[in-house]
Amino acid sequence: MAKRRTDLEWQALFDQYESSNITQRAFCEQHGLSLSTFFAKRRQFQTANQSESIGFVRAEIVKKTTKYQAQVATVNMTLLVNDVELSIPQGTPATYLAELIGALS
Repeated sequence: MAKRRTDLEWQALFDQYESSNITQRAFCEQHGLSLSTFFAKRRQFQTANQSESIGFVRAEIVKKTTKYQAQVATVNMTLLVNDVELSIPQGTPATYLAELIGALS
């Protein structure tokens, strides 16, 4: 019957393998491990470590540095009615302009 190992024991074996310069097959033979089990467990640990690093992390705002500055265009319209020149802000409602022109005529 195969020996049951804890996750910590497997991690120690994987660390040993990583620091050795031998093939997985040779490492498994030296430690009495099944190559397929070693491969499957190693893949399982790699997948678990990847999924842990994909999750959310806690973020904290240290200093708010964003500044918003609104720039309003101050383009004026110039109206010339009966020798009277008017400078009116762009966007003035047409009804107001019509009333104003009517009053000046």
